[in-house]
Amino acid sequence: MWKWSRESLLILGVVTILVGLELFSVQKVTLTKDATVFLAKQTNHPQLAAAQTLEELTGSNQVIQPLQVHVWIWLARGITFVGLGIIIRNAGKN
Repeated sequence: MWKWSRESLLILGVVTILVGLELFSVQKVTLTKDATVFLAKQTNHPQLAAAQTLEELTGSNQVIQPLQVHVWIWLARGITFVGLGIIIRNAGKN
């Protein structure tokens, strides 16, 4: 059983802040073709089924365009503030 110590909460807070700051610096994230096809298979996306059917019928190798995920500023702020909250809450413990 994992016991949450002061050090582990500090590391969690720092990592969370770094992820939030990284989200501040990007506007959109483009996934690779492999990751896009994996997500399409997991969610049974109709465009993947159409691309596979077209490939079977015509022999063409059409693939799904890479997925672009747009980052919202409130998400970056929220993650950063959660990390700050973890660190501040942890700082008062003895």
